[in-house]
Amino acid sequence: METKSIEQLEKDIWKNPSEFPTDLVEKCHRYRKIGIAELTNEQIRLLISQNIGIEYLIGIALEKLERNILTECDFYEGDLLIAVSSLPTEFWNENQTEFLKFKNIVEQNSVIIKTELGEKKFDRINEKLT
Repeated sequence: METKSIEQLEKDIWKNPSEFPTDLVEKCHRYRKIGIAELTNEQIRLLISQNIGIEYLIGIALEKLERNILTECDFYEGDLLIAVSSLPTEFWNENQTEFLKFKNIVEQNSVIIKTELGEKKFDRINEKLT
């Protein structure tokens, strides 16, 4: 499965527009064509933050967070954590196994999150888990 792209897994090929309205749209379009195993941390973060292919990417993202809760992509330490914690409640309701795993990862790393990202960010993340 990880050799396939989101485009292949979803069986949904987006047409190439003659021009992209924004850089973000162009990146999302391009990243959907890359094999999941080949995606960088930043590409995974961006796709998750745009709710693209999350059912295929959540497992990889959780593994990365399990290894390093503060996995840094292109912006700041912990940006993958923030992207995952911002997923819609509907996604978590439909994916309870992943939700419980994420909740456990956050609980196990609460001191690190509070120390490195601050109490306010930890509280915002934790709000989504209750």
